[in-house]
Amino acid sequence: MTSTDDALTTASGSLIPGSPLTLEDVPALTALLNRIDVAERLEQPADEQGLREMLTMPGTDLARDTRAVRADDDASGAILGAVIVDVHRAVDRDGRVRCQLMGGVDPDRRREGIGTALLDWAEARARELVDERHPAGAAAVLRVSGGRDPRPGDDPAAPGGGIDVRPLLERRGYHRARSWLTMLRTLPGEALDLPVPTGVEVRAPHDEDAEATRLAHLAAFADHWGSAPVPPERWNSWWTSHTARRAQSTIALDETGTVLAYVVASEDIPGELHVALVGTRPEARGRGLARAVLARTIAAAAEAGYARAKLEVDAESLTGAARLYGALGFVQDSVVATFEKPLA
Repeated sequence: MTSTDDALTTASGSLIPGSPLTLEDVPALTALLNRIDVAERLEQPADEQGLREMLTMPGTDLARDTRAVRADDDASGAILGAVIVDVHRAVDRDGRVRCQLMGGVDPDRRREGIGTALLDWAEARARELVDERHPAGAAAVLRVSGGRDPRPGDDPAAPGGGIDVRPLLERRGYHRARSWLTMLRTLPGEALDLPVPTGVEVRAPHDEDAEATRLAHLAAFADHWGSAPVPPERWNSWWTSHTARRAQSTIALDETGTVLAYVVASEDIPGELHVALVGTRPEARGRGLARAVLARTIAAAAEAGYARAKLEVDAESLTGAARLYGALGFVQDSVVATFEKPLA
């Protein structure tokens, strides 16, 4: 039974029942996210094991950091909308606390006030977490996905993509802060040379390389927009997740065993290798290491029988990553937006 304290308020002032997510909700939450994925043509389907891992990620308190709106028919177990609040314990390069709001509303139940009520609750919960974790009063920013841009030839008014969520976000003071290019490469595709700079070992990572790779990631992303340090316990959850593909991931090490560059890969969709993270330490840039680790990952993916590889890149990054990926055979498929606003 939902308590009065868990009730959510719609824009009209009416109350709707809300309650925290639990691990028992994983099937219903998976179904909700996949309904959203189809409607918005995101091509990022959810699976139950991955959601279970996300909900048990270190630092997540389901009772305090999540809310769901459920169908009136309790027997169905359907979830109509849900939100998860994730507030970082470290600040980003600009000294801001990143407050990520993740979730969505059933496409058939939108414009009923569910999304507004969930966002109201999530923004208030983010404020509480920022005050708890950053009592000195650090600036904070709310971030939420703004959906996919229309592809060339799409009807801009057709359902899907960001057409539903963006008007709501803009009314609430959010603005488009960043664009992310999704790029695809058919495998095996054109063969690539595998350059290995002198004094560097390029190979798949072992279990014991987790911390060295995390430290390389912290260094590589210290100057990237919106990036904040990843703590060891959360990194290890990603490193050991059921979608992690160690054989297709790649690290480049110097003679001392320091990881200079890396690719962390996963299989989120069967037959598609997701190049989840690519980075090079600042002091090692300009040596062709990013190309070396990517070329090895692409070759390993093709050898393993993957049909294609996918990655996301910041459209406004000054590192030239998009040009590198294009030179390696990746082509742009879609654009997804991040919206943000300062947390008052």
